[in-house]
Amino acid sequence: MAGREGAVRAVGRAVARSEPLGRSRGKNAGWRLLAVTAVFALVSTACSKSSSSSGELTTVFVQKFRYHGMPSTLKSGLHQFLFQNKESLPITHEMIPVALPSGKKAQDVINDAKSKGPDSEDEWLHIGGDFGPADTGAGVVETLYLPPGTYAIACWQTGNLGGGEGDPHAARGMVFQFTVTS
Repeated sequence: MAGREGAVRAVGRAVARSEPLGRSRGKNAGWRLLAVTAVFALVSTACSKSSSSSGELTTVFVQKFRYHGMPSTLKSGLHQFLFQNKESLPITHEMIPVALPSGKKAQDVINDAKSKGPDSEDEWLHIGGDFGPADTGAGVVETLYLPPGTYAIACWQTGNLGGGEGDPHAARGMVFQFTVTS
């Protein structure tokens, strides 16, 4: 936003120096008006909202240790996700996207988390960025490029609802499998 504010101040200074249209002094007034118009056009296009190639924001939320709103199939390309923690009590969750090797399923991630605990996260290939931890009531936005394949989202946080430590949430079934097609 600092760039936008600086550009607006620069436009304001240019407008303040220019003379009223009714009292223009030759050709310079027309160029000033054209320059101010061009700066306004640049500022407005630079500050416009960008979107993913799919043109949509997919909202995925967690409630009762389950992901909700995640499509089971997506087209390959750029996707923007809003991940929200909507639990009823204080707890931290995450949404870690991982690639599933051929023949592996979400249940394999769950079983691995049950047998190896939080360290099992390192055995799965993370894709894109991690939707870092989100406390109850918070959210995280992330954009991912997804090539065709089979994926899962999982949470390896270990807290319990209302406080205290526990098993990784993936071991409790907080894993969701999805497919990306061409």
